Parts: sequence; C-alpha cells; structure tokens
Amino acid sequence: MAGKILSFMGICGGLASLFVLLPTGLKAQATNGVISGTVTDPSGAALPGATVQVKNVSTGVSRSVTTNEVGRYRVPDLLVGQYEVQATQAGFQTVVESAVRLTVGSERVVNFSLPIGQTQETVNVESQLAQVDTTSSAVATLVEEKQIADLPLNGRNYTQLIALAPGVLQTPPTFASGFYGRGADYSVSGSRPEGQAFLLDNTNVQNFWNHGPGSAVLGTTLGVDAIAEFSTQTNTYSAQFGGAGAAINAVTKSGTNSLHGSLFEYLRNNVLDARAFYDGPELPGFRRNQFGGSLGGPVKKDKAFFFFNYEGLRNRQGLTQIATVPDADARRGILPGLAPITVSPQIQQLLSYYPLPTIPIGGGVGQVPSVGTQRGDENYFLGRVDYRHPPRTHSSPAT
Repeated sequence: MAGKILSFMGICGGLASLFVLLPTGLKAQATNGVISGTVTDPSGAALPGATVQVKNVSTGVSRSVTTNEVGRYRVPDLLVGQYEVQATQAGFQTVVESAVRLTVGSERVVNFSLPIGQTQETVNVESQLAQVDTTSSAVATLVEEKQIADLPLNGRNYTQLIALAPGVLQTPPTFASGFYGRGADYSVSGSRPEGQAFLLDNTNVQNFWNHGPGSAVLGTTLGVDAIAEFSTQTNTYSAQFGGAGAAINAVTKSGTNSLHGSLFEYLRNNVLDARAFYDGPELPGFRRNQFGGSLGGPVKKDKAFFFFNYEGLRNRQGLTQIATVPDADARRGILPGLAPITVSPQIQQLLSYYPLPTIPIGGGVGQVPSVGTQRGDENYFLGRVDYRHPPRTHSSPAT
C-alpha cells in the first residue's frame, strides 16, 4: 500500500500557536501556565498595591501586575519555561524569586514576605516551590522535554510516552486502516480506548474517529522535536480540557532570544532483522528514513519570536504474503480420490495466472510466498510566532 501524507495536524497546531501571546482574556489557554500568590509585610499583613513582575528567563518578556486590596496577585497565560518573579513596594526591600518553573497547564504559587527597608535593597531567594499542587485536584503525569529526548521511541512517536502515566494501557487499533487510523489507542484506568482529548497548543488534533492523532497510514505521530512537554490528565481535571475520561495536553517549543535549532536523520533497515517463520529464502527488504530539523529564535529581541519544525518519513517495508494455489496435478485435472477430469482451455488459461506452489500441502493445492513493498511517505510541518504586546501594569482580580 502506498501512502503520501501531509500532516495537517501539524499545520493546524502551528497556526493556532500564532496567537499564543495575544492579549489575555480572549480565550482560555489550557497549555499556558499561571503564577499567583500573596504579598505581605513581616507581620503577615497584606500589602495592597505592591508591584509583582514576572519575567521569562529565555525570552526576556516581562509582565507586571499590582496586588489587590487583600495582597493577592495573579498572572495568567504564561508560556512554559523558567521565570524570575520579583515583588516591590515603597518602604520595603525588593524580593526576587528565581528559577520558578512553569509546566504545561500548571499554576505555581509564589508568596512574598517583604522585609522593611529601601526598595533599592534586593533579597534574592532560590525558589523552593511545594511538590504538591495546592491549586488543582487534577491527577496528571508530566513528560518533560528531557524525557522526550532521552527515552527510546520506536518511530519517533511521542504519543508512546503516554503509557508512562499510571493506569494507562496501550492497545492496537480495533479497525486499523488508512481511513480509521493506524495509530495506537490508549485505555485510561479501564475506560474505553477512544474519546480522549489530544490537545496541541490548545487545539484538538484527534482524527475523525476520536482515536488520537496517529491517523496516517503508518500509524505514527511525528514532530518530536517540536514538543516542549505534555501532560496526561487522568482524573478530576478541569472541564476546559474536554475528553472522555482523559486528556493529553501538549505544548510546542517556542523561539527565544538566542538562535537555536537541530538537524537529524535516523535510518533503519533489514541488515540485522531476523527472518520470520513464513519468509522465503530472501529476507524482505526494509528501509526507514526519518529526517528533518528545527529552528527558533528572535524576530525582535524581547518582543517577537519564531519557531519552525519539519520532519519527513520515508518508509519502504517488504511484506511476505502466503497464497494458496493449485499444484501441477490439479492443473491437469488430476485430483486425489477422483477420476481424472478434462480441463477446458478457458480454465487452463485462468490457472496459468497463478504461480506454481513452492510449498506442497496436498489435496491438489500448495502454497507460494510472495514479497511486496509497502511505501509510505509523510511530511510534518509546524510553525509558530509569539508576539508580546507592550507591557502594561494593571491590578489583578481577587482570587
């Protein structure tokens, strides 16, 4: 079977990413994170009107808010990455929390207690955030960029890592076909292996039958180099994710102030393959090339950034098929236990289209193996542009 696929999933996901940094409030962002907390004085009293600045370490993009009347602040729609958070108030020292890491769809609580002093005096604090998420009751498993890069992936299919979450079982597709999809299904906590939400940059990328994104004829989900991280939500998660019992929430990489990229090519072939029981004397050929690259960087420093990823897959796989055909005696009308019969010229011509068997069975038939080549070509594109509007200071709503 030959197949040539242009991954519209990657294109749609990339187009959705163009608007990641538009003004907040336009759309709920399941992939972006939130930093919130309170600002108090040494006695524990709330400090209304304190300024809290949140800065992305990689992009240099910063946002500022002021605390409300009870000293609370909230900064939503932040991209995944490392942040530096500082709080300032007249008559108090400035406190800076460094190495605050935001993961996909997470909310981090950063509380400040400002010592009395001059604003020019700065207290740097190494962030020690709680390992238990106190802002959500969701049960989720995070797969980070390092795990995606280091763990073995057959075919560079990142969705295989969904099985790292407890209670997740990978199952083959029920009706594997080019129309239904050949990608693996996943049963979460015993639920039916269908209907989960597969989000890429807040866009649902499931196939027509709601069986995950691996709908191409080769059953793989390309774009590993484009995935920053993803979270598998398995229980009591927010309704914004959707899905029937589970949601896979992935976010793509973004550009930074430094130019960065990658080039790769992977090759698999039949040199070290073992011969299957039904293969003939010649081992079926197999060759798989996966190649591509990514590039990200600044369009304008601290303001606009781009990221582009391409991955190609060329698969040539030999498949052995066993056919049952009439043997030489049957072609002459000689069948076991029966008197010889006369074979008409029309029947003889029809039988001539079948090859002679190489594996005798008896009863007038035998088997002959044949090797055909399955061709599959896939191309995956993903692009995103992140733009930051001029920073502005505003009061965050009470929480």
